[in-house]
Amino acid sequence: MRVAISAAFAAFLAAATAQAQQTQSGTPAKAQAATPIAGIDDAALAGSARASKLIGSKVYQGDTPVGQIEDVLVDLEHATLAAVILSVVGVPGNNEKLVAVPVGRIKIGSEAKFTTDLTKEQLASAPSFDFGKLK
Repeated sequence: MRVAISAAFAAFLAAATAQAQQTQSGTPAKAQAATPIAGIDDAALAGSARASKLIGSKVYQGDTPVGQIEDVLVDLEHATLAAVILSVVGVPGNNEKLVAVPVGRIKIGSEAKFTTDLTKEQLASAPSFDFGKLK
């Protein structure tokens, strides 16, 4: 009989503890509202774009296409974007090459059109980017 009473009392305590925890927080633990992380809000997210959606986009100087976004480099120490890697078709006779362009030299205009003030010739004469140089 004592075992049955002890088991019933233990069950009662467990149920009372769960109910008290639920009452203290106002809602069950699983249904609590998510707490936003500082620095991210709906406005910040609305003004953002996924890197995977940028890759493959054409970059223009005026109305002339000068390259295509192949990748984006992140400065890990400062948690910022460091560069955009463009594939550039050089002056006639040259093959396509990759060029690192500082992120500040790429602008986004209306209708998500990427532009730069760099000319096709400047990009073609820039040093080739080598992914092997990354850590």
